[in-house]
Amino acid sequence: MRRYTGITITVLLAIAALIGLSAIGNVELDRPQESELNPIRSTYSSGPTGTRAFYQLLEESGKPVARWREPYDRLKVEAKNEMLVVVGPFLRGEALPDNEIPALQKWVEAGGSLLIISRHPFAQFGDPFIHSNLATKKPLWDASTDLLIDNKSDEYIQQPTDLTKGLQGLALSHLASRLRFYPPEEPDEEEDEPQKSAGDGSTSTPPPAASPATPIEEESVKAFLYAPVIHIGDQDGAILADFKYGEGRLVFLSDPFVLANKGIGRGANLRLALNLIESMSLREKGAGRTIFFDEYHHGFRSTGNPLIAYFRGTPMLWLLIHGLALSLIILYTFARRFARPIPLRHIDRNSPLEFVDSMANLQQMARARDLAIENIYPRVKAQICRRLGVSSRASTQEIATRIKRKNIQVSEIELRKALSDSELILQGERTDDQELVRIIADLRQIQNRIG
Repeated sequence: MRRYTGITITVLLAIAALIGLSAIGNVELDRPQESELNPIRSTYSSGPTGTRAFYQLLEESGKPVARWREPYDRLKVEAKNEMLVVVGPFLRGEALPDNEIPALQKWVEAGGSLLIISRHPFAQFGDPFIHSNLATKKPLWDASTDLLIDNKSDEYIQQPTDLTKGLQGLALSHLASRLRFYPPEEPDEEEDEPQKSAGDGSTSTPPPAASPATPIEEESVKAFLYAPVIHIGDQDGAILADFKYGEGRLVFLSDPFVLANKGIGRGANLRLALNLIESMSLREKGAGRTIFFDEYHHGFRSTGNPLIAYFRGTPMLWLLIHGLALSLIILYTFARRFARPIPLRHIDRNSPLEFVDSMANLQQMARARDLAIENIYPRVKAQICRRLGVSSRASTQEIATRIKRKNIQVSEIELRKALSDSELILQGERTDDQELVRIIADLRQIQNRIG
């Protein structure tokens, strides 16, 4: 039993390693736990805070949708006058580069259509005149979907427009922020007087004007955020605001829950999302714009390895680890013995011809020609009788008769002579080597003809 102890332990360790790898493979270590506090807004994400459901709906509906995986400075080249959907926030700890902020603003100013869906759109557009604050201070980040829904959503609709049509039963979340847009004029003497927020009718003191260090370049970007059309909002600020920005159009939606996988099917959220897409993707001449979803700032960049990006978040990595582990186990067990030692097969180094040659020399030296006939004749006769279907003790006459019945082309005279000569030598008649070779040749020839 001791001889199998090592084998048993090896097999058990291999099985335990495979079970451990399988258990680890079911845990997606590279995908953090999603919540409204740490959302993943990518169209590749099928989690509760992702936007994959809405993207696939547009794709299967025949809409010209695509994923944007380039920096914003490539918009004017590859997506001129198209539509871009930016859903925030971006990756944790990743800020929008300063060179991309004016590129995005200038692209909208030149005729692009931009939809920003974020609770803090300043992080995605970089305009210092955007101010946002959450309408609630309740700890609802990890609440269930039913608790997130604001039952007063329909009351926030300010006016009937192409963006608010069919929104009966709207299901916004309590986490929707309120947006205020202050005019670019720098306050002077009336600094202490309350100013009105554009489009919402509420009063508040505007913050100081943008400092020279703001990322907006006055020479390249000349458009400003002014005269918004507030479609959805309340006295605290706007939830859905629409701007004419230069030659383009800019829309802010402060509640990503509307497009999220867990919120797109609630109430009239899907209707609102489709209204936004249909209104903003339509050109003046009736042709549709290509709808790009920003994935570059969610980590899916064309500059990276597309194969790694494709398999990210899938168990492919653990499948490769499984394959590597199995390969190592096979290499470990290669040429290893798992049973008792077996003696090597003994190979006879003597050729059969050597034995025949030795026996022939002995018989020739002893002139034992009858012994040669005794070794050959009985076997040849037995094979002939077996082929003809007669007894091995059959006489020469019986063998000749059976050959004649089967129409075998064998001469009866040759048959009788070969058989009788062989029997005479066995009975003691002397012969020479030449006669012996003739008799054996005749026997082999008769045997071949019979088959």
